[in-house]
Amino acid sequence: MLLPEFSEIDSLRYGISPGQRIDLGLATTQSLLSYIGKPLKPFAGHPKAYGWQQTYRQQFPEIGSRWMSACDVPDLDLLPERYSIKSIQFSAGMELKLVHGSLWLLGWLIRLGLPLNLPKYAPVLLHLNRWLDPLGTSSGGMHISIKGKDHAGEPKTVDWFIIAKDGDGPQIPTIPAIVLANKLAANEIDLKGAMPCVSLVSLQDYLDALKEFNVSVAQNITN
Repeated sequence: MLLPEFSEIDSLRYGISPGQRIDLGLATTQSLLSYIGKPLKPFAGHPKAYGWQQTYRQQFPEIGSRWMSACDVPDLDLLPERYSIKSIQFSAGMELKLVHGSLWLLGWLIRLGLPLNLPKYAPVLLHLNRWLDPLGTSSGGMHISIKGKDHAGEPKTVDWFIIAKDGDGPQIPTIPAIVLANKLAANEIDLKGAMPCVSLVSLQDYLDALKEFNVSVAQNITN
């Protein structure tokens, strides 16, 4: 959607931060713990990135600021090639500084060589995390920051946000499957087989399907 704003894209930095009271689930927690502190596969602009490192503080509309740290996702392979992005980072962030910082410290223990099998402790860590729920909220968000050049060759930055409240954040990742199923049922897609769904779901498709939930978007442009 934002591609027409740019003549070229230098960097894409984006990430998600769920509310503390959202249940991450055992599989998600095990997946995260499997790579924190470990080298990530080299990707555009980050040949030596580590899981849950490259940390920064991100300001979100309505829900305040959150710490964010690098994660491993397929986007790191798919998007730079498709959109000629020179540098990309996907991050995730926990609402509570205590939780986020604890994972960051565990990542450093792994980087220092301690033979910790963190996924083994996922059930225990999830249980401990639930004790902290009264300190957090059920509100989360996603941020996208694209930097590049406009069509006059001048620097341009676009920051885009989606904010979910009342525990509606987990609805967001389910929407593409619903939209695609509806498109297939209506014979609007004639593709077959397994493939990335990049460009098969538009932002408007997404937002239309989210209308019944407490979800909003915001955008800032800097020239």
